[in-house]
Amino acid sequence: MHILLLVARGEAVRNFLYSDTLPVLAQNARVTLLSLVDHGEVIDRVRPYVERILPLPECPEHPLTTYFRTVAHNAHFRWLWSAAVQYYWGLHDARAKTPRQKFNRLLLKALARTFANRPSLRLLTRIDRALSWYLRPTRQFDALFQELQPDLVFNCSHIHGPQADLPVRVAHRLGIPTATFVFSWDNLTSRSRIFAPYHYYLMWNQGMKEQLLALYPELKPEQVFVTGTPQFDYHFKPEFCLPRGELCARLGIDPARPFVLYTTGLDTDFLDEHKFIEAVIRFIREPDLDPQPQLVVRTYVKGTSPEVRALARQDLPGVVFPPVLWDEQWMMPLYEDLSIYTSLLHHCALGINAASTVSLELMMLDKPVINLGMEPPGSRLPHYARFSRHVEYEHYRPVAQSGGVMVARSLDDLRAMIRRGLTDPAADSPARKAFIQQMMNGTLDGNSGQRVAERLLRLANQSDKDRS
Repeated sequence: MHILLLVARGEAVRNFLYSDTLPVLAQNARVTLLSLVDHGEVIDRVRPYVERILPLPECPEHPLTTYFRTVAHNAHFRWLWSAAVQYYWGLHDARAKTPRQKFNRLLLKALARTFANRPSLRLLTRIDRALSWYLRPTRQFDALFQELQPDLVFNCSHIHGPQADLPVRVAHRLGIPTATFVFSWDNLTSRSRIFAPYHYYLMWNQGMKEQLLALYPELKPEQVFVTGTPQFDYHFKPEFCLPRGELCARLGIDPARPFVLYTTGLDTDFLDEHKFIEAVIRFIREPDLDPQPQLVVRTYVKGTSPEVRALARQDLPGVVFPPVLWDEQWMMPLYEDLSIYTSLLHHCALGINAASTVSLELMMLDKPVINLGMEPPGSRLPHYARFSRHVEYEHYRPVAQSGGVMVARSLDDLRAMIRRGLTDPAADSPARKAFIQQMMNGTLDGNSGQRVAERLLRLANQSDKDRS
């Protein structure tokens, strides 16, 4: 069997090239890697497992295709109209400054409203696929797949890697089975329509599978598989958890004192977040807290505000902003970062974030979690950009309502919840465990990468038999 892996974004490296997926595939099939990421560490790690490593070129699409897809994308957003979509809608409205930009925005919104219904969206998707094929900017993938004859093409992330779309479309047209991994739990309600054609989809959990089938009723249940997500596997493998003393030595903090882990969001989505960090610093320094906790702030590599960077440069006692070991060109975690991040989750006393996947990871390890359901003190944010909206997003609302996280609606709440998390960490433990068990369907065993590989092998094997 021959399986071709498409890697068009850095985080897919963590999920499928660093995990067990690639070694398991290599034991049972020939593997070709078609990758946008050309990082030396990655190439060295994957070389023993793959037959060929090919560069994934960037091929800009025809302007007509691009504009048509923009219309279809906005029509899907208007039909979906989730809380996350409403945030993006408001953000793009605010970015239209000039008369020309405002006119174009109004025209796009009018077209989106016109086509915001299931029959129109299905028609737009068919037209998009036809345009993408007949106006494709290159024929090199036609020749490549005719040469390689893979039994399966697997796109390691269905989103945020547009360079993978064209090879997927070409493979599908040539009759080669295609599969993808729906990258994150919020993608179906906060990201664009899935335009590229896939025969098979791999999902985090049963809830996401049901959601995908509801949004795309043309799909059949036997095309969608629950595997879990390999990004969580590292948290359940002992070799990725550093001893507490070693972690604290690397961070430069006292291993005898607890530490709070604050993880920031993207600076353009979470405005004035530095004000929350300053409040947390004040609260953990109150003299009656014994032992006095430390604060570790892990910044978001895709966007950190100047104010947070300035706070880090102050070198405050008991507060550290450790470097995040990602390659910023590819937006990819370095292999070393896997252990650092997993160890932070394992050894922290509690975690604080606005509303992110980090909450799930903390709950998996039975750590107290505080979410920020309020606005930064002293800030006047536009309605579409309020912090409090994030805990109400469709994908996140079940977490906020589970009882497994504490949602701070005021600074007094935040202060009290920090104390509660530090002094009574088991208080919400039953709710945390129940929610995570229900959500992740027993996939938190460190073996999701292996399950992905086994599923891909079965799909490729079926394709191989069909061709025979």
